[in-house]
Amino acid sequence: MKKTILSVLFLIAAAAVFAQKEMTFVVEGPEQSYNQVRVVNETSYTDFHCRVVVLNEDKTVKEVYGDYSLKEKGDSDSNTKGTKNNRILKGTPLAVKFPKNFNHELSFYVEYRDYPAFDVIIIHLTDKDGGYDEY
Repeated sequence: MKKTILSVLFLIAAAAVFAQKEMTFVVEGPEQSYNQVRVVNETSYTDFHCRVVVLNEDKTVKEVYGDYSLKEKGDSDSNTKGTKNNRILKGTPLAVKFPKNFNHELSFYVEYRDYPAFDVIIIHLTDKDGGYDEY
């Protein structure tokens, strides 16, 4: 019985770590396409890397959009190289991937901005337990 409980707890912990290696979303925003992806570190973690990838419909990696290096809270990194035609179309599935040794649980939200030279997808990384305290 003790081994079964420990096994279940291990599987739950492993699933949480595995789930944190990738965060997925579909590009929605008001524009038909975007030519820049920016990642903003709003976490309490420093000096880490992540990668934004374009996914196929079956969630496999189609191509790497770019690698991002985030030094401290408030730091951001952007990439415009990306896809073959340099545009990410509305409806495209994207994922943020983390290195194998990154063991922190994060959350994220996505913002879309229309600047004069760029239509930007901004991915805000946040602490998993961030937010407001209950009253």
